[in-house]
Amino acid sequence: MIKLESKVTKNSCQDEQLYHFVSDFRNLATLFPPEYRDKVRFSENFISFEAMKGTDITFSILEQEPYKLLKLGVESTRDFFIWIQLKQVAAYDTRIRITMHAEIPKIASLFAKSKLQLFVDSFADALAQIPVYAFQAYNLN
Repeated sequence: MIKLESKVTKNSCQDEQLYHFVSDFRNLATLFPPEYRDKVRFSENFISFEAMKGTDITFSILEQEPYKLLKLGVESTRDFFIWIQLKQVAAYDTRIRITMHAEIPKIASLFAKSKLQLFVDSFADALAQIPVYAFQAYNLN
């Protein structure tokens, strides 16, 4: 199993606001590049996409601690999951770290590790860039 941690990023919002935003997966659709949005299905409780022809993968919340942690994964297997960790260090200063655990063959990890690291860092950057006014649109203030 490989474990990858993103850099720690900062969002100028409160932890409660950011938690409510990311715990409703429909909001995450706005973080995806437009060319990928039609390939991924978002609902309040899950994200689903076609990994290979005829094979869908569905992520849902496996564990949560309000305002601090969301653990996302695939219900049918514990081979891959992502933690979204939030820590409010001051008013309107929430730190974010993404941690990914993946069970992949050793040979594949040599090729995939850098791409997965880029993913976790990019995901943390995307969460850090969500402007405070985005929460007002979702009545999360």
